[in-house]
Amino acid sequence: MKRVKEYKELQALDNKALFKELQTLEKKVIEMRFDASFRKLKNIKAIKDQRKRIARIWTIINARAIEEVSKDKNEVK
Repeated sequence: MKRVKEYKELQALDNKALFKELQTLEKKVIEMRFDASFRKLKNIKAIKDQRKRIARIWTIINARAIEEVSKDKNEVK
């Protein structure tokens, strides 16, 4: 249920907001890896969770791009 709720929240955002969220998450993952290497990070699983969130964002962005292209193809016909 948590994943579905998170996915719906991400879908509600526009592409500009998604790219901004993507940028912040990527920076956060880099910082978390750095902290993990120095054993400052207590929850290693958090890196995996952030990477999954990044993947969900890319999935939404790609789905929208495919939808847009298919609309354009249908309009041309």
